[in-house]
Amino acid sequence: MIPRMSEPKEHSLHRRLSELIRRGPEERPSPRPGPGASPLPAGVEAENERGPYYLIERSLESLLPEEERATLRSSPGPWKVEGGAEGEMTVRDPVFFDLETTGFSSCPLFLAATLRLGEGDEAIRQVFARDYAEEAAVVAAVVEELGSAGTIVSFNGKSYDIPFLRQRAAVHHIPFPAVDEHVDLLHVCRRAWKGRFPDFRLQTLERLFTPDERSGDIPGAEIPELYHRFVRQGYDPRLNNVFRHNRRDVVTLVRLLLLLLGEDSGRREIR
Repeated sequence: MIPRMSEPKEHSLHRRLSELIRRGPEERPSPRPGPGASPLPAGVEAENERGPYYLIERSLESLLPEEERATLRSSPGPWKVEGGAEGEMTVRDPVFFDLETTGFSSCPLFLAATLRLGEGDEAIRQVFARDYAEEAAVVAAVVEELGSAGTIVSFNGKSYDIPFLRQRAAVHHIPFPAVDEHVDLLHVCRRAWKGRFPDFRLQTLERLFTPDERSGDIPGAEIPELYHRFVRQGYDPRLNNVFRHNRRDVVTLVRLLLLLLGEDSGRREIR
């Protein structure tokens, strides 16, 4: 029998370091909430034909004081807006929407916000997948909301949000309606304000309303991993910032459209 030789000390150390590098830093559990605290904003469990999901509804009026004490005024629609290559577009019964995803189209959609403008008691609806299994219900809820819109209003939705949503709907065998009227404010803003900004990111355009950066916001690049951590651990204190980030994007879409309409026709006022 050939005796087994012990591993040199320096080789053993190198091997252990290599294993640590491959594994990455040890993940520490997020702090747990205190007794009675909820890991999610106040909401209810809802359900559609694809299963349960989490629903949060906040009135637009209650959210505006959080957004630099803004107020919005508009006259009844329909309205006209210059849609870029499409020419003048009519906006009627608009639904504004914004998605929060975990990456490209092969990755899950976990949060979406929609707002239907013009009903008098406008509310932002956020639908959230508490785990990966609830994605199909979230996709179905968003598709249903957009399918009932007179006009869809997004920011870069023609290139990203709608194709992404269509792909996730196909994965779950959810019929996707034809999108006939879609105002993508990225293209509209580029046409209206060419040369006015260093770039046309949504948060850059917010300087039209306030010169300050968003307080308490979370970088978009951190959102996917934060959601994955929530699914693994059941709680992350920063998740509330993701919901606020999502709501703020929709409020900004409304403010941009009203400002554009105010410049075009004089029928809109934003203060």
